[in-house]
Amino acid sequence: MVVVALLLLLLGLPVLAHAYIDPSAGSLLLQLILGGIAGGLVALRLTWKRLLGLFGRRRDSSAAEERDQPR
Repeated sequence: MVVVALLLLLLGLPVLAHAYIDPSAGSLLLQLILGGIAGGLVALRLTWKRLLGLFGRRRDSSAAEERDQPR
């Protein structure tokens, strides 16, 4: 925890940089962040469906059972 706090502190310190960052760098960074979030959500959804498939009942089989039962 202390290491993470020190790294964040070091990242916040001003350092002279003789470089040019064009305006498109911000949009590229935004696309990377949003793409990472979207990819994480898709991976979470696929993993969740697999877990439900292992431990739960499938909807298709329960619907077929309901149709087969006499009324």
